[in-house]
Amino acid sequence: MKNRLTDLLLLVLILAALPVLAAAAVGLYFARLMIDPPRAKQWRTPTDEGWESENVYFEATDGVPISSWFIPAAGEGPRPAVAIVHGWTWNRLGSAEGDILARIVRAPRVELLKPARALHDAGYHVLMFDLRNHGRSGSSRTVTFGQGEAHDVLAAVNHLRGRGDVDAGRIGVIGYSMGANAVMTACAKTKDIKAAIVVQPVRPFAFANRLAHNLLGPLGGIALKVARQLYYNAGGPLWETTDPAIVADLMSPTAVLYVQGDGDPWGDLPNVRRFYEISKEPKALKVVPSINRYGGYLYLGDHPEVMLEFLAEHLRSD
Repeated sequence: MKNRLTDLLLLVLILAALPVLAAAAVGLYFARLMIDPPRAKQWRTPTDEGWESENVYFEATDGVPISSWFIPAAGEGPRPAVAIVHGWTWNRLGSAEGDILARIVRAPRVELLKPARALHDAGYHVLMFDLRNHGRSGSSRTVTFGQGEAHDVLAAVNHLRGRGDVDAGRIGVIGYSMGANAVMTACAKTKDIKAAIVVQPVRPFAFANRLAHNLLGPLGGIALKVARQLYYNAGGPLWETTDPAIVADLMSPTAVLYVQGDGDPWGDLPNVRRFYEISKEPKALKVVPSINRYGGYLYLGDHPEVMLEFLAEHLRSD
């Protein structure tokens, strides 16, 4: 009888431990995504769109090699140019098929060729590049959610400014999520970006908390603790130091448009409003309808007129 009770107690303990172990395993997986995310393959090229393009390679301002496409606009003489900066775990094309977060919420693929097409048709040169630790670009120690990636944005702008076919005084950037953080940080370090559109920038600590608890409920705290500790052990920066609010008031004179979905369960509309309020003029905030985070990502591709009107106003010839 005593042995049966002992076995039953052991079984109960094992069953009770399984959810905790599963949450820890999720934390381990997300740590891997923050340290060394899988490289999403390219599923299309500008050639598939019928566009001319150049394969361009340059070094980030801290030496990391960056791979990109330069898609020239039609017409003679220097033209304005826009660089597109993708989000975490994506590549220059957007969120890949099989992206774990998109699959969990059954979200559609984010195709950055859609806004690129609208820009190209409107007469802009377009630069699409892979951030460090993503796509075909080089590696650094960990993903840094905007800090290190800002070096890639600055190098992209420097490359555009050095081209004879680009009007160096009419350069814009569009960033998504982590790419939006990187754009904000880059704008605080240079006056060469005349206009920036930042789609759903995030405070990493708040984002991670909301994501963990949205996916795992009460067990989200366990996954978060495991992921955060492993990330820090690998040399990742404190999430609190990558708060876009730190740089929001330093982006001037860049004109900035914030885009945020109102149904984003992982991001935080009040935080994006705070970034907007801290930022100096010229600035604008566009809150868009969404039922998940991906609705905000898709907005510019589905409503390019918002993007084109903002850029036309702030990248006009002086």
